[in-house]
Order: sequence, then C-alpha cells, then structure tokens
Amino acid sequence: MRLLSQVNLNSLKIVESAARHRNFTRAGEEQFITASAVSQRVKGLEDQLRFKIFERGGNAVSLTPEGETYVARVREALERIVAANMEATGQSQAHVLRICVLPTFAARWLFPRLSAFQHQYPDIEMRVSTSYATHEFSTSEYDLEIRYGDGNFPGLNSELLFKEDLTPVCSRKLFHEVLGDKPLSKVVPEDLRYFTLLHSDTCTQNWQSWLGFAGASFVLGETRSVYFDSCMMSYEAANAGMGFAVANRAYMASDIRAERLVAPFAVHHPNTAGWYFVSPIKALGARKVELFKQWIMAEAALTQRQLDIEIAGGQQGHSALA
Repeated sequence: MRLLSQVNLNSLKIVESAARHRNFTRAGEEQFITASAVSQRVKGLEDQLRFKIFERGGNAVSLTPEGETYVARVREALERIVAANMEATGQSQAHVLRICVLPTFAARWLFPRLSAFQHQYPDIEMRVSTSYATHEFSTSEYDLEIRYGDGNFPGLNSELLFKEDLTPVCSRKLFHEVLGDKPLSKVVPEDLRYFTLLHSDTCTQNWQSWLGFAGASFVLGETRSVYFDSCMMSYEAANAGMGFAVANRAYMASDIRAERLVAPFAVHHPNTAGWYFVSPIKALGARKVELFKQWIMAEAALTQRQLDIEIAGGQQGHSALA
C-alpha cells in the first residue's frame, strides 16, 4: 500500500481530462488550472511512468499506444473511486437526475419548460449543469447530456430533439427605425446591410451560412458587426435593439410570437446538425432517465410541430407590423 503515496489523484484527473479533450487548454479550463500547469502535471507523470502518454502537436495532443492503455485503466479506476465513495456514504442516487446541458439551450428552451417536469415528477431531484464541453460518462456524474451535433456519438444512446433552423431576428422597434413601414413581404436579405450584425464566438459560421444560403454573402463586407462570447448574449443584444442576430427558430419562437422580435425573412435554412438527448445505453434502464427522456422528447416534438405550422403558414415573422 506504500505505493499509493506515489499516486497523485489530481494528476490522474488532469490526464483523463486532457485525453478526453485532446487539448491541454480545454483540460485546464475544466480543471480550473492553466494549460501550462496541465503540461507540467502530464510531464511529471510521464517521467514517473517512464513512457510518453501524449504526442504533442501544436494546440492538439493525441494519445500514444501506451497512453491509450493507461488512460483507459485510469478512467476505470476513477469511476470505481466515485462509486465506492457514494456507497460508503450511503447516498442513494435513484431519485437524483444529473444532467449537463448547453448554456443557450438551457436558457432559451429547456428552463421555460422544466417546471412542468418537476410538477409531474416531484420525487425526482434535478441537478442541472451547463457547459459547452462534453463529458466522458464513465468518469463524470452525469446521467445524460443534451449535445449539439450530427447524432454520431459512438457507444452512446442518442435521440434527436430537433434540428437547427436559422433565421435572422431583430427588435420590432429597431426594424421600424431603420426600414420604416416597409412591409415584411418586401424585405430582402440585402436589407441587412443597413443593420449591425451580431455575431457569436461559439457559433462563428452561422451568419456566413445563412447569408450564403440566401445568396447575400456580400452583406458581411458591407455592414457593421459586434461580437459576443456566446449565442445567448447575441440574442439578448438583438432583444435590446443592437442589431440582427441569426438564431435558431426554436430559441426565439416565444419572442417572435410575443412581437418582441421580428423575423422578416421567408428564407428557410435548416441545418444538418441539431440537439440530441445523449446517455449511456445502460442508463436507459433507470426510471429517472427514462421518464426525462419521454418528457423532453414529447416537448421537442411539440416545438417542432409548432414551428412547422408557422413556417408552412407564413406566420413566422410575417404578422403585420404595428
């Protein structure tokens, strides 16, 4: 047992995080240390083991064959430590549902609906985290995650909630100030050059994608831009009258229906990617996970039906301006 004194559990957690992200900077953000500190911890462990865990290449790193084997064993050990701790403290987790959700998805879509789930299942204790990072279920506490992507999550159960469908939005007041009483049916993508475009560092290609699809890529070079560190902030800026944000329809539907925002373009630009319910396959046997899955899938289906009706009927953003 004296060998345990040679094992630094924090270093093992850091190595596992770096292996999962394949990036020392992101591992540092997750562990609340600098990328340099991650590198030093990894180097110290490699010196102790007498083999390289990672191959370095710029900002990205990859596991060596020895590193692949080592990290797999570390993950298994960390999972056992977590399980042993929970068992020793007598913590029953059957009623506790831990989920990790993308921040904008949580604020703009999930949270306004989550009270319905709590009311329906008051015995389930919710613990909700928000993060842009994905996690290794074997070493994290989460029962499920809501992830953005193409649905290809190897070894995991994934169910599509809804696909991304981009549309530009701005405040009704700003629309009037810039374009006066111009009918929505007469507004064209080229008119965006008269507005400030609101960009997000986490959704860097959205404006380029939408404008290219609409045949108006030149607008990017003819208008002012403001950049935010998240999609959520760009949406709040649009509500505040700063300019046009390009947003997922499902996120902004309630603001458009309430006439706080206007979505004047009939250009329908669905994305191939979307938001997915993701969980370990074995987790679906748990009552808390299965009930949440059934609930969120039903809510997502209702959202999609409402959007389909509005798009088909030309209601999305084409009500008469006051």
